[in-house]
Amino acid sequence: MSSSSPANVTCPASPVPDFCNTIVTNPDISGIGIRVAIYVQTLINMVVASWLHENEKAFRDTSRNSFTISGGLIISSLITWKTRGLSLFDALIVSMLTTISTAFVSVNFPYIRTLGLSINVASLVFTAFWCYWGLQIWSSPSTFGLPPDIANCSANKDTKFVAFVTVSPLNPGLRGFALFIFAIGVIPALGSLRYSIVWLLRYWRTGSEIAKDNAAYRFAKEMRRKRKTHITRFGGLTGLIYMIVTTEVMIARNVSTKEALSKWSYGQFIAMAMLGQQILDSFLYLKQLVNEKHRRLAQHR
Repeated sequence: MSSSSPANVTCPASPVPDFCNTIVTNPDISGIGIRVAIYVQTLINMVVASWLHENEKAFRDTSRNSFTISGGLIISSLITWKTRGLSLFDALIVSMLTTISTAFVSVNFPYIRTLGLSINVASLVFTAFWCYWGLQIWSSPSTFGLPPDIANCSANKDTKFVAFVTVSPLNPGLRGFALFIFAIGVIPALGSLRYSIVWLLRYWRTGSEIAKDNAAYRFAKEMRRKRKTHITRFGGLTGLIYMIVTTEVMIARNVSTKEALSKWSYGQFIAMAMLGQQILDSFLYLKQLVNEKHRRLAQHR
């Protein structure tokens, strides 16, 4: 009776992305599910905060969610870039998506700074990562994401950026403008750091509830003096629409990426699940508004 030794079975190696000559895309970073989740979440935040402008909790929670999700996308991109590699195209899409997500929040930053420690810390963390990410991309867009040991790569030259017109991300004028925008982002980051420290001291001295009540009173008094509302309803809507259209046009112009980014992946389903939670929270806030109006009508009868 003869015995045979088991054959050695080797799993096929995963294909190595060609970051040198191909515009590589990562669906977990810039796929259709990620983009839709951020677009819808941003619009929901804008609608809820604009309709429920008297509901401090609704504005604080939706704004904090924007900072958290956008910051998480940047951190995920940083980890992917350092471990598995990330193309210039994906990096640019991430910077645009995270800018979209915080458009409305940024317009209302003066109100945000009165809402307590947690939202100011979230603003600080997001803004710091946003500035770092943008400066990393635009400091050297010609070599970002390319293999350091291979010469004459064409992927970054072939990438198309859209800013009203199609332009190469290697354009010196575009690069200088982008570096300027991300550099001045350090100013609101320092502002968030300052207010985080101030809120920490207030919490330590008087407790969180008293500190927030005092800040809200002072801010409301200042707004009455200037005859302004404390929140800009639908602020940044024009910029938001422009950024969404620009992002989708940019994906369409980079033809080789369009099909890959239309496929669904595990990370995109997670993003959509988080969006579902956001929709549920928004529904509860709106339900509270309707119940409050019914209660007031009942009192006046």
